[in-house]
Amino acid sequence: MAPADPRRLHPRRAIPGVELFCYRASTSVTPQLRQNIGEEILDISPGGARLRLTQSVLKGDTLTLEIRDRRTQESFRARGQIRWSASRPGNGAHFAGVQFSEVYTPVGQREKFTLGTSGKPLEDIVLRPQEKRASLRFAVDDYVVTLVRQGSLSSEGLKRNLARNVVDLSRTGVQISVTEPLDPGTLVRLTLHLNQFGDQLEAPGEVRWSRADGAHYRSGIRFVNLSEDRKKMIDFMTKWFTRQKKSGA
Repeated sequence: MAPADPRRLHPRRAIPGVELFCYRASTSVTPQLRQNIGEEILDISPGGARLRLTQSVLKGDTLTLEIRDRRTQESFRARGQIRWSASRPGNGAHFAGVQFSEVYTPVGQREKFTLGTSGKPLEDIVLRPQEKRASLRFAVDDYVVTLVRQGSLSSEGLKRNLARNVVDLSRTGVQISVTEPLDPGTLVRLTLHLNQFGDQLEAPGEVRWSRADGAHYRSGIRFVNLSEDRKKMIDFMTKWFTRQKKSGA
């Protein structure tokens, strides 16, 4: 199995007494017979999980998973990408680390699975020094957005706007509705013009995941090499748009 990653952002915990249901994500628009390839959840954190599977998977594959408490029948549901995988030829065991891209279980319920009943990590887990806090996601309004590929494809006449609308934004990336699927690892450039401020956010990024969303597609993009002034701009946007939402509630 992969060695412990010293850069891990979240502490892990074991969760006994649960069932694991794990499925490969399908890009087909027609219903598909799903096969549960989950065997055991080894540990979990707010950012991801380490799994034992009945089949091998590849880095970059997308999985959906459900963890169900046998006693209470409460469940945790999420979708994520495989960050590493390993197999043991001798006993046919397959292991994988999945990083969550979407968590469907509401805040307040998911913590029972990711943090435990106390809401805190287990004491015997060593935290990363200066552990980073997860970035707050927020919606924006009154904007014009463009998303174009970077690199050689742009010089071949493919530098066209792929963006439809912004789903949400954070200091570390953006979730965006696009007109076509984007391969993980694709380099892009986002330009978000905020009409009410007369200013715009320009940010290079890397596609982390992409999936069908009705007649269109949705992609998660991680910002790369974001300048300090752009980070400060997002910090201001975070305060502005989250405050505006609260006051209008």
